[in-house]
Amino acid sequence: MHPQIRQISLNSPDFPKNLTEIPSPPKALNIWGKIPKTEHYLSIVGTRKNSAYGEEILRKIVAGLAPHNFTIVSGLAVGIDSIAHKSALENNIPTIGVLGSGLNRNVFFPQKNWGLAEEIASRGGAVISEYENDMKAAYWSFPQRNRIISGLSYATLVVEAGEKSGSLITARFALDQNREVCAIPGTIFSSNSKGTNKLIKQGAYLIESAEDILEIYGINFQKANNEKIELSPREQKIFDAIQEPTDIDSIIRACKMSSNETQALVGLMELRGIIKKVGNEYVKNV
Repeated sequence: MHPQIRQISLNSPDFPKNLTEIPSPPKALNIWGKIPKTEHYLSIVGTRKNSAYGEEILRKIVAGLAPHNFTIVSGLAVGIDSIAHKSALENNIPTIGVLGSGLNRNVFFPQKNWGLAEEIASRGGAVISEYENDMKAAYWSFPQRNRIISGLSYATLVVEAGEKSGSLITARFALDQNREVCAIPGTIFSSNSKGTNKLIKQGAYLIESAEDILEIYGINFQKANNEKIELSPREQKIFDAIQEPTDIDSIIRACKMSSNETQALVGLMELRGIIKKVGNEYVKNV
């Protein structure tokens, strides 16, 4: 089944404003889904052969952005791109995938991410391409589409990248477009860190947490935390259980949920700034 695709031209009022400001903007975009109307866009790129470290810190950062009206932009490739999209969906953050191929299923690349693309388009996000719908991916089409990934957002975050990674091409486009470049540092013993550590040496923002991203966007983290925060029913149970400083075992007993589920939810709530850990106990932070 082929997706419902529409095309918008550069002159259309629906065309993303950020893309109209870059050198050599695409003349038109083919869109499957809808372009989110969030206040902030963050582009995330990285290696196709990510480490467990890269996945863990990326998931934590994306989860921490959940309350702050973001859209996550990436390239729908395997590795870091896929993790960025999936983490966004898991946290109910809209996301945009920018392809290096056309949108028709017979040419869609990579084929293994067709299901992910369907989920993105059906949950308030979009899969987009400047190429004809039946165009196959080419060696040159991926570097060219990278200018769209960076151009959509105020900042581009590089998670893991080798010394000659395509992610560094995206970072260069971001700089040429007068956008901010951010990078997550990594161990000097990993080839995946060579590109990101080099970017930081050259002046990219060093990113360790979602708070670092919020600071770049000028978002007052404490102020945002004081606004009404929506909780799932299970998160509400945990929140209600913390009437005073409470350790994790007491929270598990009070909520009558499994240890793994409770700890995972507590971790996400801590990242979102809803609760915080003081010593071995948790307290409300809003």
